[in-house]
Amino acid sequence: MKARLAANAAIVNYPNLESGLVEFQRGEALTAAEKVACSQFRLRDADKAEEALEEQRDSIVKEAFKRCKVAKRAAYEDVAFIPPTSNECERFFSSVKLVYTDLRKRMEPEKLEKVMCLLFNKKFWDVQVVDDVRRSNAN
Repeated sequence: MKARLAANAAIVNYPNLESGLVEFQRGEALTAAEKVACSQFRLRDADKAEEALEEQRDSIVKEAFKRCKVAKRAAYEDVAFIPPTSNECERFFSSVKLVYTDLRKRMEPEKLEKVMCLLFNKKFWDVQVVDDVRRSNAN
């Protein structure tokens, strides 16, 4: 089970992205490959903020006489809400396992695929939409 849920498992399409997001959420430093993979989450003003912060660090005297602490600005967007891709896949296959019971073993694979697609994307359709599509295909 650990091999399937590991960060470098075969199901993970972008291991650098996933490990970069995890390290970023933990507050750890990113590798060069992870920085490239997570570049789309980088804030536009982050480069300017880093340059300004480096200028402030140049002088030891400035640091000694600094009275108030300046909060460190975030360099990346908040990525805590991004679900890992592998978790969605695991959920999808678990739901297929629940649908594909003994009573539905004779269902054709194409029909099972359509049912699961509708089930997984049920927020995008309702009964009226399905009825309209059925009627348009009948003509």
